[in-house]
Amino acid sequence: MGLPAKAVAYIEMEDYLVLENASRHKHEYLDGVIYAIQGEPVRGMAGGSAIHADLIRNVGFALHQKLRGSACSVKMTEMRLRIDAASAVFYPDVLVHCSQPGSPATTYELTEARLVIEVLSPTTQHFDRGDKLAAYRQLPGLQHIVLISSLEPAAWHCQRVPAEGEWTELAPWPCGSRLAVPGLGVALDWDEVYAGVGLG
Repeated sequence: MGLPAKAVAYIEMEDYLVLENASRHKHEYLDGVIYAIQGEPVRGMAGGSAIHADLIRNVGFALHQKLRGSACSVKMTEMRLRIDAASAVFYPDVLVHCSQPGSPATTYELTEARLVIEVLSPTTQHFDRGDKLAAYRQLPGLQHIVLISSLEPAAWHCQRVPAEGEWTELAPWPCGSRLAVPGLGVALDWDEVYAGVGLG
């Protein structure tokens, strides 16, 4: 007989933020539940794989090069993104934030992003493709979401249709192609993302 599952205690977002600001480790938050970065209710932390890190580096560097000189900047893994409409706080693997005139230069939390990219791993893919994706879609101003696999050369994307404000379905990003990013005037090349990454 297995052990009974433990109930997950509810916590208010403001209480989570107090704990998070005092913590040495990062945790995400969704609708009253604190999650380890792996997308599971908190039970400890573990680092990502080398491939996971390489993919974050590749896509972050490629976007940084393309957006240099614009009002938009690339943040990777350390920047907290708050989505009040979904009662959520995440640390996206990569995000693009476009500052407005008069925005503070130093902040530990953003409430705006144009592009969010998550690198999927065995411990995060169910959460990233499910509850986290649904929460991201509630962020006003977000235009594009990309999910990149660290297990095989595969990726998916969805975008907000400007005229209707609705999101397209999550669709495969065809291997070897370029992916246009609405609103940023750039495109991601498949070969840039997977360059030097040891996947078959």
